[in-house]
Amino acid sequence: MSNHVLDIRVWDVNHGSAMFLHVGRRDIVIDAGANSDFSPAWWISNRFRRNKIDYMIISHPHHDHIEDLDAFKEEDLLPEIIQRPKQARDILEEKIEEEDDEEYIEDVEVYFELDDYSGDPDPTPSDPEWAGVEKSERRFRSDGGHRSGVTFHNFSAPESGWGEGNYERLNNMSRMTVVNCRGFKLVTAGDMLEEGIEGLIQKDTAMEACEDADILIAPHHGRDSSYVHEFVTHVDPDIVIFSEKSEGDDQNTVPTKYGNIANGATVKNESTGETNERKVLTTRSDGRIRIQANSNNDWKVSHSPSHTEELAESRKYKRNHSY
Repeated sequence: MSNHVLDIRVWDVNHGSAMFLHVGRRDIVIDAGANSDFSPAWWISNRFRRNKIDYMIISHPHHDHIEDLDAFKEEDLLPEIIQRPKQARDILEEKIEEEDDEEYIEDVEVYFELDDYSGDPDPTPSDPEWAGVEKSERRFRSDGGHRSGVTFHNFSAPESGWGEGNYERLNNMSRMTVVNCRGFKLVTAGDMLEEGIEGLIQKDTAMEACEDADILIAPHHGRDSSYVHEFVTHVDPDIVIFSEKSEGDDQNTVPTKYGNIANGATVKNESTGETNERKVLTTRSDGRIRIQANSNNDWKVSHSPSHTEELAESRKYKRNHSY
């Protein structure tokens, strides 16, 4: 783990979304994507040796955002606190009646089980004291040990912006999450489409929370159908991160839109040690992306192109991984 207050990993799960965050005594997951070679849940349990997840945010339950839920259950890592669009249940119940993808059905069933997690935590993850630590642990921190001051806030588009079809509705139900670490901000909005984002813009509290952020996870993997200029310029990110489907995906708008707005920041390649000024990072090209932050004036970004490849080839992974 990092000696920074906030340590974030954006996993490379091909076309999907999966993030792991560590802050203070808390471990957080935002979306549970996976692929045939890599299970974030397995990695968190077996490599990080975690035995619980404190908070899980599922932006919305399309399969590329919940594919690893069965692994989280298998590793006994289902969360103590859950945030997700409860309104999606009716749509999912209809979908699994028609769905012939057994893996998706299994993950949806785990998603339904999360309805049982209805605790009322005190404090909540929106409270800066939620992630605090004991005084005895402070000597291990480069910043003197003060690990409070990190908040998680979630926002949704108004129902009028969800659209008509089930595909659009599920995407536009996505939760926008703003992670704030003493002024450092990361914003992620799931697969929210243009109509949903335009509805979100009408919410003053949401726009105030995401204004002038440092990192933006591009909605809907950077597709043109989710690009809203007013929203991106309001967020005004230094770096935009894309969880891309595949090379040559012509629906992505990296060079011409997001990249022209991003301000840029220094990014380190963990494999070579080289640093470069970057505006856009993609999990397809850059591998696992890591963000470490103490404040808006003290944060850094790095990436590991070979991270997932090395994992998939490891004998330990092949011996133990059964999902």
